[in-house]
Amino acid sequence: MEIFWIILGFIALIFLFGIRIVGQNTVLVIEFLGKFRRTMVAGLNYKIPLLERVAENVSLRQQNFAIKGLYPSNDKVIIDVSTNLIFSVDSALDGVKKYVYSLTNRAQSIGAVVENSLRTYIAKETHEGILEKKEELAAHIRGDMEKQFSEWGMIIYSFQITGVSFPATITQAMSEVVASEQLKKAAMNKGEATKIQAVKEAEGERERKRLQGEGIAMEREAIAKGLKESIDIVRGSTNQSSSEILALLTLTQYLDTLKTIGTADNSKVIFLDTNVNKTSDLMQQLTSAMEISKDKKKV
Repeated sequence: MEIFWIILGFIALIFLFGIRIVGQNTVLVIEFLGKFRRTMVAGLNYKIPLLERVAENVSLRQQNFAIKGLYPSNDKVIIDVSTNLIFSVDSALDGVKKYVYSLTNRAQSIGAVVENSLRTYIAKETHEGILEKKEELAAHIRGDMEKQFSEWGMIIYSFQITGVSFPATITQAMSEVVASEQLKKAAMNKGEATKIQAVKEAEGERERKRLQGEGIAMEREAIAKGLKESIDIVRGSTNQSSSEILALLTLTQYLDTLKTIGTADNSKVIFLDTNVNKTSDLMQQLTSAMEISKDKKKV
């Protein structure tokens, strides 16, 4: 009876030993006597003790594979490129089988494919072109690797160029070129601003002089009309000749000018001839000038 219970306990122990609980997003690859037989998915599973074994615990979660290397560009610059590959195992049965049995050294094979694709693409571009085409480079390499990864039971979700750097001398030269371009643009902008300012100032000065000339012309016209009206008024009252009336008006204007100069706030010491006979001299000079002008026109 004791032997029976011992055998029963041994059988129960073997049965319990075959129970497997598989976690979420995980697949267990089961081999029967060394040959692939099936997979265990998430939940409660059972494996035949001694005859079946877990060949590999496969995660279906997304995985990162980062790689960094030095690659020569088309213009012979050694570029330091950092990349990050995001992939997962194809959850289909055939995909899991390929992932487990296709490769001996999975990490080495993935790294070799990424490096080969990077090296081929970068060798066709200049170092400046690599900076300008980072997104294009990433898309090209992802497309280049998708078929190969599919044969290995993997799905690529993203391929990123996380860093691109050049030797210090190249970086310094590029910085100097950028700085030179910025200085050139700044100088051009400053020159254009100076030009616009000069044009605007010239246009303003032209408009100011035009308005000033119009003002002077209008002022002279008003003075002439005023003199004419004054002469007509005085002649009507006194019957004096035009020359006498003009002499009287000139004297009045002369005295008003002296008064204005004397009462101005910013007046300095000015010496003027206050002799009233001065107006007579002025009139004679003006009359002589007008007569000479008339003679020249006749000639």
